[in-house]
Amino acid sequence: MSFFLLEMAVNPSIQETVRNEIIKALEKHDGDLNYETIKDLPYMEMAISETMRKYPIATSLMRECTQTYQVPQSSLVIEKGTKVLIPVFALQHDPLYFPDPDKFDPERFSPENKSKIVQGTYLPFGDGPRICIGLRFAMMEMKFAFCKILPKFEFTL
Repeated sequence: MSFFLLEMAVNPSIQETVRNEIIKALEKHDGDLNYETIKDLPYMEMAISETMRKYPIATSLMRECTQTYQVPQSSLVIEKGTKVLIPVFALQHDPLYFPDPDKFDPERFSPENKSKIVQGTYLPFGDGPRICIGLRFAMMEMKFAFCKILPKFEFTL
């Protein structure tokens, strides 16, 4: 949440877009902050996703190879039982997958662009059967908090 607010301070136009989206959603739902209101905040979700890309909570993930695996187009073989480190930070900052990776750009996660993200390169909550079970709760908690904070306060540096 801290990095999201930092990016809002560094990017006042994005902060204003998120703030206006919150205000409109609250007006649409008669001032009630509930699940339906939260669903009407797609730009905020894009900004949160971009924050988690730029500042991943887990900078790496550790997994164990469950079967011997030959890396395609390579002589490298990973034996069953080998620990494998997945460099989340490096993947999410690789310009091959995320051009201009140091730029805060929520549009990377627009519906049109989100589908272009290479599977396995955006892992703020992990992926597959070991994905974080708190993903939806964490997203909901952040959205509720920002809905309370951003309409009332302006963040600057």
